[in-house]
Amino acid sequence: MTTSDDEFSRELTRLTTAFAAQLPQQVQSLEDDLAAWLSAPRETALFDTLGHKVHQLKGAGGTFGCSTVSEAAQVLEQRLAALEADATGAAGSDLDEVEAAMQVLRREANRMYRSAAQRGKAGTQS
Repeated sequence: MTTSDDEFSRELTRLTTAFAAQLPQQVQSLEDDLAAWLSAPRETALFDTLGHKVHQLKGAGGTFGCSTVSEAAQVLEQRLAALEADATGAAGSDLDEVEAAMQVLRREANRMYRSAAQRGKAGTQS
């Protein structure tokens, strides 16, 4: 491995750790936005904000090799689009799939956060 490869690897690890560290807050923000939109499904600004965050999360998950995050965000994105098309935001099966995707995101966010914290502890014990 060359010096530039080592530097790239360290930087990618740093960015992935930073992503994992902020993921629980990002998922909580999604949950808050989702709750706000579900209580006012005709508010397009709420939906646009929610959709943007979900789309960013889907891409970030892919960028950092977190396929579980990316796949759950993709399901969420698709089900939210179906709910918006329904115009009432109350299609039962879509809501069930949204909740299932959010559960996956919460679980994965917590797992990644714990893993990043453990890597951080290991790095300070040398």
